[in-house]
Amino acid sequence: MGIRSVAGHVARAGGVLLVVVAAVAGGIGWLYALRHVGALKVGPRLTDALPLQRLAGGAAQPLLRVVLAWLPAGLVAGVGVGLVSRLRRPGRGAAVFALALALVLAAAAASDSVTHNEPIRHHLHEQPHRVATWLAAGLMALGAVLAPGIGRGAGRHAP
Repeated sequence: MGIRSVAGHVARAGGVLLVVVAAVAGGIGWLYALRHVGALKVGPRLTDALPLQRLAGGAAQPLLRVVLAWLPAGLVAGVGVGLVSRLRRPGRGAAVFALALALVLAAAAASDSVTHNEPIRHHLHEQPHRVATWLAAGLMALGAVLAPGIGRGAGRHAP
């Protein structure tokens, strides 16, 4: 493997990371926007879907609102990852899931740290036990798999 090939892999991996970071930020922002306008109050409330809102009493969010924030974020991530990488749908879904899960876990731990005024390390162990965290990553992965196959990863065998 030549230096150009290694550089290409690193550049594509960096591009995938940037796309997923932006999509996760968009998902969080969209969830806040939907909460702010009071839209989509349908379904069971998911505890700690917006952990930074815990002190204000708004951390729990209705299921439909969560779905309509994170699924489009996953669609955008899937398109973006397809444009910057050679990943096909299953690979896009796996990459988006893994990165989104790590990012949402970290963001939730940081939010807990702020709301409790404690070091972030005290809150990392709590995050994997939250349904909203897994649902956010899962919806992003689903969106990434459902995203149209455009770009590098849209080869003839992509479903």
